[in-house]
Amino acid sequence: MNLILFETVFQQAQLAAPDPRTKHIRSVLRIEKGGVFYVGFVNGDRGVVELSQVNTDGSIELTLLETEAAPPLLPIDLVIGLPRPHSARRVLFEGSCLGIRSMHFFQSERSEPSYAQSRLWQKAEYRERLRLGAEQSFTTYLPTVHFGGTQEAVLSKFAEYPRKACYVLDNYSAEASLGSLIESLVTGTDAASFSSGGVVLAFGSERGWTEGERAVFAEADWQFAHLGSRVLRLETAVVSAVSILADRLGLGLEGTQSRLLHLYD
Repeated sequence: MNLILFETVFQQAQLAAPDPRTKHIRSVLRIEKGGVFYVGFVNGDRGVVELSQVNTDGSIELTLLETEAAPPLLPIDLVIGLPRPHSARRVLFEGSCLGIRSMHFFQSERSEPSYAQSRLWQKAEYRERLRLGAEQSFTTYLPTVHFGGTQEAVLSKFAEYPRKACYVLDNYSAEASLGSLIESLVTGTDAASFSSGGVVLAFGSERGWTEGERAVFAEADWQFAHLGSRVLRLETAVVSAVSILADRLGLGLEGTQSRLLHLYD
């Protein structure tokens, strides 16, 4: 991880010895008294703290030194046919790393009913995957995750989106690549203006879409796109598609920028 997330902002804080964050700070980062490291506050600023005290009981005390704004989420939403919990964990992590605005998981025709009973969803363990993704990517903003409902119900959430902003990833029925569709769309237009409202990408579960599901998308006038001739794992497809979309729309062109890096590294 590249920063440690905290739920609430503090100027000074104390962490108990058994706290996993204490163990990470002391054993992984190997921070000693007077050392500094990066923190973030969920959906808020990121900053630098000093380990100001190591107590005899193993607890540590932190002092916030400086903060700055964290990068906002990308105006990209995902619709995903519910995959195996193992795959879902990867998608949640990668989506959070990439800065996806929202992820909408629904029970697709090829999703096993048992997937929805996983601890990932029933015990809300998915939140930890979002947290880990944000910590990895040196940011603080977490995607909104929606779980459950039918395909039709999920698509209705995007009924107000322009049809040119709604894409279904499907290697078998799409005639054009996602990159070419986005390229032709933004050529001669203001890409930033187009993306400001949001773009949504839909992915099937590991077994893909059924003909019935394709018909629902077609009826809603979504555009079908592919990512090339190779069949990709779901999490790989998500990373590839979001990266292509963000690049074509000019999102995140500035790279990793932080004055904190120059001050404290």
